[in-house]
Amino acid sequence: MTMDRDASNRRILIVDDNVNIHEDFRKILSPPIESGALDHARAALFGEGPTIPTQMSYELDFATQGREGFGLVQTAHQRGMPYAAAFVDMRMPPGWDGLETIEHLWYVDPEIQVVICSAYSDHPWEDVSRRIGDTDKLLILMKPFNSIEVVQMANALTKKWNLARAVKQQIEGLVQSVSQRTADVRTVNQRFQEHIASRMTGSGSDDVREPVGAMLRQKEEFLAIMSHEILTPMNELVAKVTLLLDSPLNPVQRQHASTLERCAQDLLSLIKDMHEFLDSRRQQTEVSDQL
Repeated sequence: MTMDRDASNRRILIVDDNVNIHEDFRKILSPPIESGALDHARAALFGEGPTIPTQMSYELDFATQGREGFGLVQTAHQRGMPYAAAFVDMRMPPGWDGLETIEHLWYVDPEIQVVICSAYSDHPWEDVSRRIGDTDKLLILMKPFNSIEVVQMANALTKKWNLARAVKQQIEGLVQSVSQRTADVRTVNQRFQEHIASRMTGSGSDDVREPVGAMLRQKEEFLAIMSHEILTPMNELVAKVTLLLDSPLNPVQRQHASTLERCAQDLLSLIKDMHEFLDSRRQQTEVSDQL
C-alpha cells in the first residue's frame, strides 16, 4: 500500500518513554472532534479564548523506546506510508538516547522531519549540532513546552515534508521528461541522417533520382514534424524548470534543477544547430543550381 501522491501526509511519530507525554501529544495534536465546539462555546459564554489554535488533525503513533520507534519508521517507510515528522525525547533510559534514535531514523528514512524534545541540561545544542551535523530537518523543543509550540511545529514540519515531497516528484518527472526528449532527439536525428544518406548515396542512375528541390521539400517537411514534436515540449520543460528554480529548494534540489535546465538548453541548442545546418545546405544547393 502506498501513499496517494495528491494526499497530504500528516503522520507523526512520538518517541518518549513517558506514556503521560503520549497522552499530552494526543490531546494537543489529535483532540476529540467535539473539542473545537467546546472551546468556541467556552469563549462565547465566559469570554475565554481557545487554549490552542484551530488546527488540522494529525495521525499519531507512539513508541516508548528508540528501538521501537526505529521499527515503526522502518515499517512505515517500507509500506510507502512514511511519517512526515517525529517528536523524539532526548533521554529514554535504558535504551537509545534521542540522538542515537534520530541517527537510526534518518538511516531508514532520510526525509523525516525531527523535533528533539530536551531539557536544557540534557545536551548543549553545540553537542547536538556537532553529532547530527548541519541539517534543516532537525528542530529542538525545550522542556517544559506548551501546546502552541507543539501545534506550530507539527503544522510547519508536515507542510515542509509535503512541499519537499512535491518538489522531489516534480524533479523526478522533469528528469524522466528530459531523458525521453533526449531519446526522441537522438532517434529523430538518426533517422534524419539515414534519410539524408539514402537520398545522397542511393543506388541508381541520375535519371531516376529525385530532383534536388524535391529532396529539400521532404527535408523541410521532416524538420517541421520534428520541430512540432520536440521543440514545443522542450520549451515547456524549460519554463517549468525556471518556475522550479524560483521555488524554495535546498542546495541539493537546486543543483538538480540547474542540471535539468542546462540539459534542456543543450537540447534546444542541438535542434537550433540542426536548423542552421539544413539552411546552409539549402543555400549551397541553390547556389549550385544557379551555376
